[in-house]
Amino acid sequence: MKKERVFFITVADKPGVLFKITNIFRRRNFNIESVTVGKTLAKDESQIVITINADDEEADSFARMVKKLIDVYEVVEAPKDSCYAQELLLAKLEGDPDGLQKIAENYGAQLIKNGTLILKYVGEPANVEELIKDLSQFKIIHISRTGITAVVKEDGKDILRFGR
Repeated sequence: MKKERVFFITVADKPGVLFKITNIFRRRNFNIESVTVGKTLAKDESQIVITINADDEEADSFARMVKKLIDVYEVVEAPKDSCYAQELLLAKLEGDPDGLQKIAENYGAQLIKNGTLILKYVGEPANVEELIKDLSQFKIIHISRTGITAVVKEDGKDILRFGR
């Protein structure tokens, strides 16, 4: 059974590493739902957070293939419900500022009025989707989403660790 999974991949902070990992997806015909990359506290290391829909066999195969890459230090796979996941949304909009302010308040978002109306929201991906639907009553000029970033919840019992 396919389910949403989050992979935390610790890698060397070098050019081409993300390409090598995403190339595995291309070869296996997987679709990446979300990908984010950021530096870690360790010098010359980055962490890639990738979300995919996969069954157990596909997820295990992907993790083992990625772990074999020379610049990959560790791969941790966790079901999405075992993670605390957030996404950033920035939306440039036109419309009634008061109406936008009400929507912003309903979601705990921030409306920035700086000649242009920009809505900033950080929340669970499902809430981001819901907010975008609510914003459709306004003229959406541009939307930018980060994709999820996540941490494993405290128990971590159902994670799979490859490496380190």
